[in-house]
Amino acid sequence: MTGRKNLVTICEAFAESVRLYTEKAALKYKDSSGKYTGISYGELDRLSGRLAASLRRLGVSRGDRVAVISYHGPEWVIADLAVLKLGAIIVPIYHTLTPSAMSYILSDAGCRLVFVENAPMLSSVDAVRKDLPELEHIVMFEDEGECRRETCLYISDLIKSSVHGEKQQVDLPEVSPDDIATIVYTSGTMGEPKGVVLSHGNIASNSMAIVSRFGVNSEDSFLSFLPLCHMFEKTCGYYAMLFSGVTIAYAGDLTTIVDDVQTIRPTILIIVPRVAEKIYEAVENKVLARSLVRRRMVYSAIRTLNRRANLVYRGKKVPALLRIQSALADRLVASKFRMIAGGRVRLLVSGGAPLDRKLAKTLLVLGFNILEGYGLTEASPVVASALLEDNRLGTVGKPLDGVEIKIGEAEEILVSGPNVMQGYFNKPDETAKVIDSDGWLHTGDQGRFDDQGNLIITGRIKELIVTSYGKNVAPVPIEAEITKSPYIDQALLYGDNRKYITALVVPEKCAIENYAQENDLFSAGYEELLGSSEIRKLISGEIERATVDRARYEKVKSFSIVPESFTVANKLLTPTLKLRRKQVTEKYSDVIAAMYDGRDGGDG
Repeated sequence: MTGRKNLVTICEAFAESVRLYTEKAALKYKDSSGKYTGISYGELDRLSGRLAASLRRLGVSRGDRVAVISYHGPEWVIADLAVLKLGAIIVPIYHTLTPSAMSYILSDAGCRLVFVENAPMLSSVDAVRKDLPELEHIVMFEDEGECRRETCLYISDLIKSSVHGEKQQVDLPEVSPDDIATIVYTSGTMGEPKGVVLSHGNIASNSMAIVSRFGVNSEDSFLSFLPLCHMFEKTCGYYAMLFSGVTIAYAGDLTTIVDDVQTIRPTILIIVPRVAEKIYEAVENKVLARSLVRRRMVYSAIRTLNRRANLVYRGKKVPALLRIQSALADRLVASKFRMIAGGRVRLLVSGGAPLDRKLAKTLLVLGFNILEGYGLTEASPVVASALLEDNRLGTVGKPLDGVEIKIGEAEEILVSGPNVMQGYFNKPDETAKVIDSDGWLHTGDQGRFDDQGNLIITGRIKELIVTSYGKNVAPVPIEAEITKSPYIDQALLYGDNRKYITALVVPEKCAIENYAQENDLFSAGYEELLGSSEIRKLISGEIERATVDRARYEKVKSFSIVPESFTVANKLLTPTLKLRRKQVTEKYSDVIAAMYDGRDGGDG
């Protein structure tokens, strides 16, 4: 990595990796037989160069916006690099968005060309194409063989048609650090999406800081299973990896992760909390399905490793007997958990949302170096992260190199550094609201520093509930505690300008049905079961346990059970799996009103 700190554009950083690791596999993906095959750094450079030449012939040039509607994979990367080589701008769009939401982004950004992964995504764009006069071309990643259609082009054809692609790369425009690399549309939890404008310098500086923080190097391997539309995955799991000579393998999908990690045996994994929770729950369920002796052995081992971890964390000496017991617990139990992840993971990074502290501690005692970070799209996205040598659970660590953090009014986290966005696309007034005259980005998140300089996230200003008594309630931490219950999948707290806090609760369906079966509860169907007094009593008890230590004004006084999950498809979750609070409360306005009118059956 010598001298690489001076590389300030994505194109320069990638070119240096091509020079250093020409023959090494840059990407791995599953072929039609389900086996992993690779693309070298040199080949990736040639493929993206040839595609860039074809895009130029289609009229794409410096400053043009090109969208990508896809999950992830080598085609995503090839398209991204090709567009950047032309000095054009990538506009990533979540494949789960509705056609109308896609239309808004394509229109607002003025995209001239859009890449789509497959036929369903092509159909979504075709459905709104008449409303997009600036959109000239659609290019599909998947080749349909003999069933090809005339409404789009195919990436394989564009790459093959550039026989002289390498020669034309000489004439590609020079890209500067201030040139826009991407416009990423935020989820729009409160209103219409805003396009976050990030430059090459923004992203390259953030990627290099990540490489430095985590010691990423060409000996590492990485398994990618998060969408590349998310800047967390794009910066940390794509650019930072490519700039370091890492091999990136793409998982088939979330259902194949366990098999894929055992095949790839990655050294680095990037996760979001909800995925971590689901995977851990699946593993825990397997443990619970074992014999009583095996279950006791697992839990005894975790308790032993936890005692050792607590002493180490406090800087105290570990007794000889506990060292021996811990070594045995690690060999017989913890090592088996690590083998599920391939046996070589040296770094497990969590971001995107707060990670449950109990889960983080469990992963830590099992031998995973779990580090939590904090960021937002407007900061490219990483602002701070824990360090391997100083990992304080419950914090998101210290600022990255070159990034400054200070705490402003109302405990708001303010950020300054080369990673801070240029602004919101064509929205100067919105930009002025979040970047002040001194260049500080106002994140809207609240936090404080501990006595060792680690940042602790305490809440979000816009998500604060202010009761009619003037009490401030941060709903997210309380919701996180409630959803730790095995019987509760999702929860949303409400109470703005109200006397007390209420909650909408989405149960964990399988757990509820198992509970009903074990307790001989009979019903005509799931929704009828949710209306039973026994299930309401169960949920009520779970909420009470989760909030037992909360102040009186923070406790849930009434709740309603909602059978339908909050999802991206029903527009109640953002593509990054955050609650769309406004949309949820609007949809269930009558249910919420009933909780305050006393029509829901009392205090819950």
